[in-house]
Amino acid sequence: TSRTRASKAGTFVVSYEPAVSPIPKRQLHAWTVDVRTRDGRPVDGALVKVGGGMPDHGHGLPTQPTVSSAQGNGRYVVEGMKFNMGGYWVVDLDIAAPEGRDDVRFELNL
Repeated sequence: TSRTRASKAGTFVVSYEPAVSPIPKRQLHAWTVDVRTRDGRPVDGALVKVGGGMPDHGHGLPTQPTVSSAQGNGRYVVEGMKFNMGGYWVVDLDIAAPEGRDDVRFELNL
């Protein structure tokens, strides 16, 4: 349930920070996602796609979160995050950048 994880192939180190803490249930909110290379350089110009859901329940996220803006210095704002109930959730980020393409999964217990 760490907020910082290495991507699957180790291309990136990714962190997230929710705009609201603790992460709310049944409320739209935003996350700021920080993408860095494995040696700590910020990754700008990335295409970040968001997916996820509740694997134990067999459904995806109740919304379609998207990156609304790139803030520079490897930071991206994701709007439309929502978790409609408590339980075990995953958030998957697919990242395509000049440094390569890789994905990362965050696990949440809400």
